[in-house]
Amino acid sequence: MKKDYRATQIQVDAALPDLAKLAKPARALAAGQLVAFPTDTVYGLGANALEDSAVAKIFAAKGRPASNPLIVHIADLEDIYKVVTDFPPLAQALAEAFWPGPLTLILKRQDCVAGLVSAGLDTVAVRMPAHPVARALIRQAGVPIAAPSANRYTAVSPTTAAHVLEGLGDAIDFVIDAGPTSVGLESTVLSLVDEPPQILRPGMVTLAQISAIAPEVCYAKPSFLGAAENRSSPGLARKHYSPNAALILVDDAGDALQDALKKMPEPTQCACILLDPPDDATRARAGAIEVLGRDPDIYARTIYAALHALDAQHFTTIMVQRPPTDDRWRAIHDRLERAQN
Repeated sequence: MKKDYRATQIQVDAALPDLAKLAKPARALAAGQLVAFPTDTVYGLGANALEDSAVAKIFAAKGRPASNPLIVHIADLEDIYKVVTDFPPLAQALAEAFWPGPLTLILKRQDCVAGLVSAGLDTVAVRMPAHPVARALIRQAGVPIAAPSANRYTAVSPTTAAHVLEGLGDAIDFVIDAGPTSVGLESTVLSLVDEPPQILRPGMVTLAQISAIAPEVCYAKPSFLGAAENRSSPGLARKHYSPNAALILVDDAGDALQDALKKMPEPTQCACILLDPPDDATRARAGAIEVLGRDPDIYARTIYAALHALDAQHFTTIMVQRPPTDDRWRAIHDRLERAQN
């Protein structure tokens, strides 16, 4: 039986969105309401980034601590000075190379940006999403849009409108459905207020790609901040991206997985996410199996959907085969490590 949600659902074509269909949610954003919409990475929960009362609704709907900042989304490069005070040559070069796309830059913020967006700091995280619906919506709203992932705080991020509705359908005003997202993991966050530039959150734009433009770039030292500690980037909490089931990382799909399954009191209540098709023993023991393959782009695009699907089947445990360790997989490692609960 289909559930009715408070949120108004609007379906649009991902490549050629009907602007008339976006008019109501765009007006809602400008008026301080909440609108979930697709980006290239995951679905975002948007509010007017220039209005504190609107941004506060994001934190209330998600149950997100105010110490955890938001990313501001713009539709066009000429809008950057609505958000930042300075856009140095390095930022311009990175924008030229990666925008629109899944790279977020941390820069000094304009005073007009709501303080809640930046956890009270003088910086702001900003990006231009590579999704026609997102950019069309921002243009129609006429304001930069603050938007974290459209899910409850610490839960698995949404890559479809259905995922949004499951978590927030009764807490927000509009959900724009344009099908599944293309990247599937949150953006890379690069701080340009640090020297040298530091990647605070890995994403599918890698260090190697960024270093072609910013040779001194490095990964920030990993840190897990408490809920009361203000941070300059989202995605730094110890627990994040977590399914309802207990998530356990296993080193391989052979003996390590078999040993882990044998220790489960009810193996059929355990699902597996693997890189390769399973052997007969695993098929016999596990309650369900998702095979995501060894292409990091495909894995990133499908991992959250797999976690949502297995949670919907009410498994108590999800065992995930640890992916390869090269830099293209770093963001995936980061999400899986934080998803363990």
